[in-house]
Amino acid sequence: MMSCFRALCLLIVIIQTSHADDELDGRWQLSIEGRDRLEFGSELMAGGIELGWLTVLDFTIENGFFKLGSGTAELHPEITAYSRPEKVFSCHDVEGIFASRSGQSFSTPHLRYQSFPMVGKLESGLIHLTPFLDYPGNYYAVLYECTTGNPQGAWWMENSPRIARELGKRQNALVKVKGGDFSANIKEVKTIAPGPELSLPLVDGLEFSLTEEYGLRIMRYTLKKLPAPGRTTQRSDH
Repeated sequence: MMSCFRALCLLIVIIQTSHADDELDGRWQLSIEGRDRLEFGSELMAGGIELGWLTVLDFTIENGFFKLGSGTAELHPEITAYSRPEKVFSCHDVEGIFASRSGQSFSTPHLRYQSFPMVGKLESGLIHLTPFLDYPGNYYAVLYECTTGNPQGAWWMENSPRIARELGKRQNALVKVKGGDFSANIKEVKTIAPGPELSLPLVDGLEFSLTEEYGLRIMRYTLKKLPAPGRTTQRSDH
């Protein structure tokens, strides 16, 4: 009798596990939408631009196991300017040439990878995703210019940091003074998500946002299970 009871319990566990796997099986998509504020200046005086980007990770779960995965990335075409304090700086993006560490040259704005492969593993309800991206990962490069006729322009250029204030960012600037006008041409290189590895619960409809230090980047994560090919949602009218 005891062996039959154990066999029944084992069968129930197998059925429950299979049912859970069935619910997870299918095509999934993780969207990571980011918005960056790139600035040249200090906490008191700064000018810069704002731009957005989107990374989408698609993967398939079959029989409870990760099967296929890939990623794509893009920069949003709209780039806006800002000034702190308002109306002190006039900034805009400019076309230029970016030279990578490998010696290749690209026009800006430039995105390193628009598509890339990805592997993963499903374990205890968590999906672990590992994109195949060479160090330092995916990044974009952009050039922009800020000018001001403000009398404090000399202080602005002197006190603007010339090194990265955050991980994954590189900034170089060429500053000029002509008459009473002050200008800076800035080259900015910054990494974007997903980074070397990403782990999160495999839950349909999962959403959360992250803000990086200084409030210069906001990211929104959205995970959803995609409908099976050929399946449509029926609508009933009353």
